Amino acid sequence: MNLDVENVLIYVDDAVRYDAIADTLSDFGPTHKTIAASTHTPTSFGSLLTGLLPPRSGIHSFKHTVPPDVRSVFDIETYETSMGSEGGMNDGIADIFGSPARTTIEEARPPFVHVVRRPGGHAPYNGFEWEQYEYADETAAEYFDRISNQPEQARIDYERGVERSFEEFQRVLGVLKERGLADDTLVVYTSDHGELLGEYGFFGHTHAATPEVVYVPTTFIHPELEPGQVDGLFHHVDLVPTVADAMAQDVDIGETDGVIEGADRKTGYNHLRHIRYGTLADPLERLLQMTGGFERTIQSLWDANGGHVFVDGSHVTASLIYLVLLLQKPFGKQVRYGNRVLESYKMFTPGHASYGLPGFDKSEAQSKIDLILEGETAGNEHDIDAATTEHLEEMGYL
Repeated sequence: MNLDVENVLIYVDDAVRYDAIADTLSDFGPTHKTIAASTHTPTSFGSLLTGLLPPRSGIHSFKHTVPPDVRSVFDIETYETSMGSEGGMNDGIADIFGSPARTTIEEARPPFVHVVRRPGGHAPYNGFEWEQYEYADETAAEYFDRISNQPEQARIDYERGVERSFEEFQRVLGVLKERGLADDTLVVYTSDHGELLGEYGFFGHTHAATPEVVYVPTTFIHPELEPGQVDGLFHHVDLVPTVADAMAQDVDIGETDGVIEGADRKTGYNHLRHIRYGTLADPLERLLQMTGGFERTIQSLWDANGGHVFVDGSHVTASLIYLVLLLQKPFGKQVRYGNRVLESYKMFTPGHASYGLPGFDKSEAQSKIDLILEGETAGNEHDIDAATTEHLEEMGYL
């Protein structure tokens, strides 16, 4: 990227799938089909802001923090680095990265690297109070419970939510112009993961790696960049080296797994290590421990046309957790309404599945994943308080 900018804005609209907005974004700048690092927000942010794949970043949940030997964009010494200040959506991400300075794009001081997370297509779809970036009338969990038997309305709500969130993004672009910073700022629009909108029987993300959740957009916006859709593939880990290459000053970003502008990228890895934030009521919790505890991972490899997904864990434990979801959560109401119990059960429990027409077979995918996992590192995990757990439940993460 032949730029020398003084400022970088990394704008992450939550839960925006590639097919929901790519055509619109391509009018603003070069737009890349992107493989998300994870189906879970904190894990994707770990890769977006460190340039490391999830097994190496050590960030698998809101309970993890960046290991001391891992650098993120907030460790760039020659720039003012900050995280968005408005709304609880930014709080959890800030905690992961050691509580960086908090500000707004109106007040960020050049030269800056500013990161912000916005609602995008996150549930409750089209249900955010835009002055505070918080829920307006109901939480994500309440919304999913209410909308479980209204899939068409949910899709309409999602489209409206993405559209409203993009209006906010355009307002931010206007702020940069008003401040006279548009020519000196590289703006990056992306998403942490996509969203299921009734496919396979349910709404949301996290639990399954499918094209609707894995593929997200990444757009680079600057007056010198030509708009349009870019051929090839991009990955979350490519963001840090791409941004560093565009900066006017040399910066130390440490070692990354990414390449500038995703050059020659053929495949990308998506990873979920399912972390529980709370416990189940007895006797389910005791039964869970008797069957080996809750360990479930989703490892998948993708190209631009599809991918291979491997779910690993205990069949007994996964079946138990699935049963809890089916009986007690909005997830279960959605699946039962669509008569998709068997289909979603197969996605949730250990095994292999393929989607689309990937240009590699199952064994090739497994071999590449095994190589990636060889570099796995232990993350720094800490307990979270009851208020945080409640907030995560409200957001639909539990």
